[in-house]
Amino acid sequence: MKTLKLLWWVALLTIGFKALRAVFGAYNGEYLFDAESFAGMVLTFAFLSVVLFVFWIMGRAKEKITGKISERNNMDQ
Repeated sequence: MKTLKLLWWVALLTIGFKALRAVFGAYNGEYLFDAESFAGMVLTFAFLSVVLFVFWIMGRAKEKITGKISERNNMDQ
């Protein structure tokens, strides 16, 4: 999970840097913006976000389920 979070932050920073470079590059007349690369980075970021969200939900559900199971086992004894 920590690796996915790290990749998520790296993707976010890369997208932000590329967007800033595109804005300021166009302003300075150096328009070297690769739209396909930018779209790929945005899609990768979206994919990583979905994966992180799904794993977070699964972890929370697992905590709830194991908590209820251990609670039931304690009541049976």
